[in-house]
Amino acid sequence: MKPFVAILGTLLLLAVGAFCLFGFLAIFEPTTNTAQFMMFRIGYSVTGLGCLVGVGLLIARVASR
Repeated sequence: MKPFVAILGTLLLLAVGAFCLFGFLAIFEPTTNTAQFMMFRIGYSVTGLGCLVGVGLLIARVASR
């Protein structure tokens, strides 16, 4: 894999991860509909952690060359 593609993919995944982080923090506002907001918390968490795993794999793949 070319380093440029890995850098571009890493930047894209970090942008999505940052969006998920801010969305996760915004979900903690007071609300009466806790079930719906719990689904958003889980979704933001899974997506954000998936992005971080993807970044780690991209960095590991480029570093192993």
